Amino acid sequence: MLPDVVDDFRLANPYSKGHEAIFYSFYVFFTKFAAGISLGVSTLCLEFAGYDTGACKQPAPVVYTLKLLIGAAPVAFIVTGLMILVLYPISEDVRLRNKLCLEELRGGSKVNNTQIMYNNDTKECTLVMQI
Repeated sequence: MLPDVVDDFRLANPYSKGHEAIFYSFYVFFTKFAAGISLGVSTLCLEFAGYDTGACKQPAPVVYTLKLLIGAAPVAFIVTGLMILVLYPISEDVRLRNKLCLEELRGGSKVNNTQIMYNNDTKECTLVMQI
């Protein structure tokens, strides 16, 4: 999915090059940030529920909190992610169009007097030959 976003950005901004590293850096940063936040939130939830690190048997609120953290919370986040995925603007048709446009851009760069024009409004690639 991330390469599709990078390709779409490349076509939408044809004169802006070398931003792939920024996209991947943001992806890694926010993945690690989300992992840190989830660990902090789960630790706080267990602390508020009365978790005792040395006890062999935990109180009932801790068991209930663990069930929520292991069962309900991941299901809620997965459902939310799937809804976002349904609304994702890059469909298979858009991905294939982007792939063709990028192939034309790469191939067009080898031919003299050839330019690829990408229209952001219509989302179309046009090959322009200059004589």
